[in-house]
Amino acid sequence: MKKKIGKRKYKVEYKQTETFIVDVYANNQKQAEELAGKRFDAGDYQEIGDCEVVVNHVYDVTNTEDPFCP
Repeated sequence: MKKKIGKRKYKVEYKQTETFIVDVYANNQKQAEELAGKRFDAGDYQEIGDCEVVVNHVYDVTNTEDPFCP
């Protein structure tokens, strides 16, 4: 692949944040967190709201050997 003159190579990193709700019966908050963690890992949750996506970092990889596939 020919290098494009005047163009630079960038990698843009996005961060996505989602909010989930897990319903559990528990004797206290600590137990609720533990039980919710187990249920969340098992896929037993509700997603609420929209995902928030923001640019986290932008990397200039022009003069590197970093793999690049635009």
